[in-house]
Amino acid sequence: MKSTILTVISMFALAAGSYAAEEAKEINALADAPVIGDVLSKFSASATVDYESEFIFRGKELAGPVISPELDLSYDIGAGVGAYVGWWGCYSTDGSGYEENDLYVGLTYDIENFSFNLGYTVYTYPADGSINEHEFKFCASYDTSDLLGDFAISPYVAGYYNLTYSGTTIEGGLSYSAPITEWIIGEKWGSLDLSVFCGYSDYIEGMSDNGGYVYAGMKADFSVKITEYWSISTGIRYACNNDNDGGYVARAGKEENLWFGAATSIGF
Repeated sequence: MKSTILTVISMFALAAGSYAAEEAKEINALADAPVIGDVLSKFSASATVDYESEFIFRGKELAGPVISPELDLSYDIGAGVGAYVGWWGCYSTDGSGYEENDLYVGLTYDIENFSFNLGYTVYTYPADGSINEHEFKFCASYDTSDLLGDFAISPYVAGYYNLTYSGTTIEGGLSYSAPITEWIIGEKWGSLDLSVFCGYSDYIEGMSDNGGYVYAGMKADFSVKITEYWSISTGIRYACNNDNDGGYVARAGKEENLWFGAATSIGF
């Protein structure tokens, strides 16, 4: 009995000592403060630099080879709700002078396997002085990994409304990530990321002179996770459209494009 009492007393003493040590921990940085640390832990950020041998937007080639940097910051509000803000740039590398800077902001909501995204984007074209464009989007997607595991194919549908040109775009697609290196050598650092999409844009000014067109495409990338925070990828893309608009907006009126791209991304 005496031994049991001593054991209990010792346990309380150790717990009290541990608590006292925790209380005595010095706060040498703002992030060490419990409240601030909790807030900062809900932020995530990423920086990406992408090279594309052609710049294709909604099935149309708007420029030749481009470099596209992007910065994205998101915050987990809680209860499945998140907020994000970011910047995306696009700059031609062949001397054609194409330049685009986009700012975007939005909210996300996740419930079970469904994800919803409501966003707003401002497109700016400083190189040629074109009018800025303003666009709303709504996207819904479904994660099938709980049902299909490694063979999960996730569908999405998205709608865009361009306020500047009073135009609507509807797009749907499927994405799939195959854990190639896990299948072959039992390690999870490499994957083959595949996606296909199809859409329709109905607005005349801005994208077409025929009153609307259908577009479709695919993307295949091999992605490698170098570290926990750094990844790289490279692959091929294909896109087509049925606009046949004689060169309006799109370079040389091309209706089919096959090109390649590569990207590096750091995020936490």
